[in-house]
Amino acid sequence: MEKLYEIQIDAEATFLKRLNRYLAEVELESGETELVHVHDPGRLKELLYPGNRVKLKKAKNTERKTKWDVISADADSEDVLVNSMYHRYISQEILKKPSLNPLGELEFIKAEVKYGSSRIDYLVEKSGEKIWIEVKGVSLSENGVAMFPDAPTTRGQRHLKELIEIKNKGDRAAVYFLILRASKTFRPRWETDPKFAELFYEAMDSGVEVYPILLEYKGGVVYYRHLVEVEKRSV
Repeated sequence: MEKLYEIQIDAEATFLKRLNRYLAEVELESGETELVHVHDPGRLKELLYPGNRVKLKKAKNTERKTKWDVISADADSEDVLVNSMYHRYISQEILKKPSLNPLGELEFIKAEVKYGSSRIDYLVEKSGEKIWIEVKGVSLSENGVAMFPDAPTTRGQRHLKELIEIKNKGDRAAVYFLILRASKTFRPRWETDPKFAELFYEAMDSGVEVYPILLEYKGGVVYYRHLVEVEKRSV
């Protein structure tokens, strides 16, 4: 494993309930009930449920409605990162390290690049080739199989369509799936979003590169482990 990124933890708490996509209640160790910010609109039902233990970080903005951010949640003796704000910082570290980056050494990296009516997470260059990269965080894993998405995602569908279009026009295109729980393989979760799953395999068939990267969050540090295999289409 190689260290990628540190995320400070300021407190632990017991999760009480999710009020909406971005707001939840927790009980601090002092017994106080606090509102906390959830920086991931996914369902996360297997992680954010009443009674589960979560880790928090204090918000820097003291005038904010919520004083805390949820950073991670317990799951099968793992500490699972659930704060999608950090996906950008983690992916940047991967892209900057040729020994870890599936694409190797890059000559140019630019984040949040406009494409059509969207923004693609990265535009990079390698040996004069342009490569467009989307990054997705994966916190759902069952029986060693990491899956995305955990809720229907029209945004995710649109990104795959755009990457297919980019590839067909002559540039390279890739998706980095940041797998945040122990897993042996990866597949799209067709049970949740069959359209995304269909587009996922269409993208692979079109030459869009797919890199499921297994990470581990332990002791406030995100570690890079290795790539995992993509399961073949089964539906």
